[in-house]
Amino acid sequence: MLETSESPSTFATPLSTPMTNVQIGLVSAILTASVITIIINPLTLLALFKQKMITKSSINLFIASLCCSDFLFGFAICIFQLQKLQQLTSASENLITFLSCTGGMLGCAGFFVSSTNLLLVSVDRAYAILAPFKYKTHMSVKRASIILAVAWTSATLQAIVPAFIKIAREGAVIVDNAYEMHPYSFRLYWAMPLLYIGTAANVVLYFIIVISFFKSRKKVQPSSDVRSRRMTRTVTMVIGTILIGNVPVVTMAAISDNPEAPYLWSYAMFNDIAFVCALIPTFFNNFLYVWQLPDFNRAVKLVRKVINVLVNVERSHMSAYGSRNMPPYKNIWASIPEQKTTPGTPPMPYCKHTSRNMFSSMVISK
Repeated sequence: MLETSESPSTFATPLSTPMTNVQIGLVSAILTASVITIIINPLTLLALFKQKMITKSSINLFIASLCCSDFLFGFAICIFQLQKLQQLTSASENLITFLSCTGGMLGCAGFFVSSTNLLLVSVDRAYAILAPFKYKTHMSVKRASIILAVAWTSATLQAIVPAFIKIAREGAVIVDNAYEMHPYSFRLYWAMPLLYIGTAANVVLYFIIVISFFKSRKKVQPSSDVRSRRMTRTVTMVIGTILIGNVPVVTMAAISDNPEAPYLWSYAMFNDIAFVCALIPTFFNNFLYVWQLPDFNRAVKLVRKVINVLVNVERSHMSAYGSRNMPPYKNIWASIPEQKTTPGTPPMPYCKHTSRNMFSSMVISK
């Protein structure tokens, strides 16, 4: 029979109220999702970087930026949740306060930057599908880099500066929610309206992209536009998952908190659930890229092959030389030929002999 009342944990510190089993479970779920985000996004960035795909188009640059901001958000949430678990141990109050403030500020910065990157991706695809000829002329990689530099700087300053001002006035304290790092007036008159406006803009752009995409499917287009349509289809999935994941966060932002209420079925519990929902798209979207985009699929497969080869080489070294005095081996990336494809050209078919020759040039220096 399921328990309908909260079960306080026997582990507690004077720093906070005792954590319930439900709260510990949700904190563990948030930590698990954040760790997956921390692992998946760098692998996607590594695959794009090694295949030199980041600077091939503006949308690739925006997607790489979204991966970076998702990694930052997952890393920050991981730190912030760790301080909650540290309160169950004999950790010092200074360490817990440091983790709370650092995770809170980085979490706000990551959320701001991720929201900005999502808006840039939406604008890019809407521009590409509504005015394809102007898009090819105006939206260059250099211009996209400038836009991203301004976006990252602006979003980071909006998240960090108010937090430092509050710390300078009130001192560093342990907070239960990351947004509490900001002053109340800043959240009420700037952050929350900005969150609602950004979400509404993304929803409008999402429907514009979807409607325009289905209209363009009826037209016969050259092969260069086929990849653009495939990218647009992928972006609609990405935007949809992020919007669905952010709905609980936006909803909780409009509800007032009652810190004296028990955790079970309280604002704090639903707020933790909202963070789990917001973290899921940060790693799930990487699988959408691999599933829908052949370029991303080939890049990730190449990274996976290299990782498997490195693991096998490491195992062979361990068995041949033991754990000590193992000879170094050269960089395996240098032996992998780069696959250059033009738009509309099918990818190089996989051949086990080609794959064998790919790694046969790896030399082990004694």
